[in-house]
Amino acid sequence: LEPMESPHSEQADQLERELDDMQEQSEKLEGRIDDTREDWERKKADDKVPGAGGDPHAAEGGTPPEANYTTQGD
Repeated sequence: LEPMESPHSEQADQLERELDDMQEQSEKLEGRIDDTREDWERKKADDKVPGAGGDPHAAEGGTPPEANYTTQGD
């Protein structure tokens, strides 16, 4: 006969599985953040990527498109 696990053992096992899952998700997220950061640094260094150089208004050509709209009564 196998000894029955106590409810506390079952809960501890479940919490350990959840902790392992959270650690795995955290590591994946860290990898995605690193990849995104590297991609952004490459884009900032590339003059062909508009807006990545640090002056978004200059990259957009000055006035944003929404500034061209007027409201009635103006």
